[in-house]
Amino acid sequence: MRRVLVTRPEPAASRTAGLLSRMGFEPVLLPLTDIVPLEVAGNAWPAKPDAVAISSANAVRHAPKALLAAIAGVPVFAVGERTGEVAREAGLNVVDDDSGEASRLVQRVANALTPGMQVLILCGRVRRDVLERGLAQSGLKAFVAETYNTLERGPSRQQVVAALGGQPVDAVLLYSAFTAEIFTRIIELPLFDKADYFVISERVAKILPDAARTRAYVAREPNEEKLLSLLPV
Repeated sequence: MRRVLVTRPEPAASRTAGLLSRMGFEPVLLPLTDIVPLEVAGNAWPAKPDAVAISSANAVRHAPKALLAAIAGVPVFAVGERTGEVAREAGLNVVDDDSGEASRLVQRVANALTPGMQVLILCGRVRRDVLERGLAQSGLKAFVAETYNTLERGPSRQQVVAALGGQPVDAVLLYSAFTAEIFTRIIELPLFDKADYFVISERVAKILPDAARTRAYVAREPNEEKLLSLLPV
């Protein structure tokens, strides 16, 4: 059975571990980041925006209940199916969750609205500015609500060895550039000498050292389904 290292934070790490187990792999959990909620100011955006754009499931999970209630009837554009699923469970009116990535999400929101309309973006503090910049360039008024932050765990080498039980892994999953940057600090451990790297995007692959990049496989689309489909069965 191939051992697969899961580096994403909880609760997503445990969900991925379950998927891997059902696929016949042995998941090894080593979250390199933690997700923490942020206090959200209630007067930083319009009371009733014309639309809401959501960049991740965590942006919904950590949004204050008052904010979710205020936007319950507003059309929501989610970056992907998983984010859309979490948004629906929170009572939001998801009208589109097929974009798959931030740049396409911008295009779909811009196509549905007219210049001058107001869009509230639910997102994390650690991010690229693709959504707000793209929506603004499309003539829309973008407002940002940061509902969570991503903090580095930065485990020591001894902690990594202990988490892996002193045994090497066959594959490493990397879901974000931030996590990939953290992972490069421990990648020289012998436990990763023969590992292959399965990454969510080309941007993440480029962060890996040259030697590791030759063993990197990039998902055809930036979502977990396409990422896990790369794993050899």
